[in-house]
Amino acid sequence: MRLADYLSLSLRSLRRSKVRSLLTIFAIVIGATGITVMLTFVTSVKNLTVASFVKTGQIKQIQVSQQTNMTYDPSGTRGNYSNSPETGNSSTPSIVLTPTLEAKIASLPHVNGVAGMFRGHEQALSNISYAGKKWVVQTVIGYEANGVIKPALLAGRVLPAADSENQILISTSYADVMGFSKDYSKLVGTKISLHTSNGYAGFGANLPTRLPPQVQCGQQSKGCFGGPTSGLPATDIQATIVGVLDSSNSGDEPIIMMQMSNFLKIYNQYQPKKVIYDFQNQSSNGPNGNGTGGSSNNGGNNGGNKGGSNGPPPGPATVQGGWIKLSDADYLKQAGGFDSFMVEADDISNVAAVAASIDRLGVSSATGLAALNEQKSQANTIGLVLGALGFVALFIAALGVMNTMIMSVLQRTREIGVMRALGARRRTIRRIFTLEATAIGFLGGLIGVTFGSIFVLVAKPVITNMVKAGTLTGATFTVPPWLMLMVITGTSAIGFFSGYFPARRAANLDPVEALRYE
Repeated sequence: MRLADYLSLSLRSLRRSKVRSLLTIFAIVIGATGITVMLTFVTSVKNLTVASFVKTGQIKQIQVSQQTNMTYDPSGTRGNYSNSPETGNSSTPSIVLTPTLEAKIASLPHVNGVAGMFRGHEQALSNISYAGKKWVVQTVIGYEANGVIKPALLAGRVLPAADSENQILISTSYADVMGFSKDYSKLVGTKISLHTSNGYAGFGANLPTRLPPQVQCGQQSKGCFGGPTSGLPATDIQATIVGVLDSSNSGDEPIIMMQMSNFLKIYNQYQPKKVIYDFQNQSSNGPNGNGTGGSSNNGGNNGGNKGGSNGPPPGPATVQGGWIKLSDADYLKQAGGFDSFMVEADDISNVAAVAASIDRLGVSSATGLAALNEQKSQANTIGLVLGALGFVALFIAALGVMNTMIMSVLQRTREIGVMRALGARRRTIRRIFTLEATAIGFLGGLIGVTFGSIFVLVAKPVITNMVKAGTLTGATFTVPPWLMLMVITGTSAIGFFSGYFPARRAANLDPVEALRYE
């Protein structure tokens, strides 16, 4: 018999028992639809993750930190900050992330570039203001905007390598309270004011030769800074918002990011070289805090001891020798070094070798490639779980196919006897029933893939809208051809194996007994 004859006999048999055939096919359709939808979502997310890592260059990045338990963070805004006061880690790390170490890492083979990141640990900035309203500044991050660190943005652009206009990036928590939650793009180009704390002596501050009376802090005062410059007034620094950070950078934390050079202008502040207090004739020297008499060391936010009961007199003073400050390199070293470096390798194949070379310098590293593999592994695990659920439904459907074929054999026993009496071979009978079961699986898979594709197409705008503000932005969510082929092939195979044993039973019937069957 020809294949067309087998197909004709199988389809004719399915048409004779329409209700039973439709119910059996429908059971397969449910499983096939579920597998198509679930695996499409997992596959789309995984493909998007890989594309994102490749497009942004994260796949070639290596993050460097003093911490041994660090995790890779492409934005550099989250992770382990060993120098932060809030961590409670007052110990000095054996290896400090200094500009010298940065240059050493940059000179390693297969390194394209290195960028440092530093989180402000002192409250040089107190609040930001826009349209007459103020909000407290919690976290300020400076980073070297040389293209290695690539913060994810919802609107705007990244910071330029050279910046003389105090351009900044802000988190969505600031953008929302400023009234731009519905359209972050309207915030791009907006000018705001950065208000410093009292006692500020950095970029934009007026540095007089006569100092006003300094602030006296009580023993239990919190957030109070004394010292020679503590009486200086606050300063307003104008800044321009050029981008809004994706929540994947900061979560709900209010964050301001700025170019490292501007960050150091604000945080690496000036100190008077020598201070002569009126009447007492006591002095205090510059940034190193080598005072004389009853003077106080300059530290914290422009010097002074908290709880200044033992500090110099509160009265006015004269600055002698002008204003001086530490070099940026010395300031970073004194502050405990950069919080982290981001290193870019020249090729994916060299990431592991570069990371190993960095580890030999005494610091820890985490690679974007390892982070990508971990995310892919998680996606594969989710896919296996969801696929297993779908295959449970298909297994139940397979039992239905087997039951349908057994019933078909019982109902067509006399027909089988006639075919055998007319010369049909056992393999012919077996092929007829096996092909019939395979057709049930094929039709169920085909309809299931069609339904799944329609569901994905209809739900695509909803899903895209749900994830537009997260890391899945730009996801296509389309059913890949290989998945369609896999589902249809799988359901056809399930039909084949489910019908194989009933087909063997039909082929092994005795012709004489089959003809006598009522």
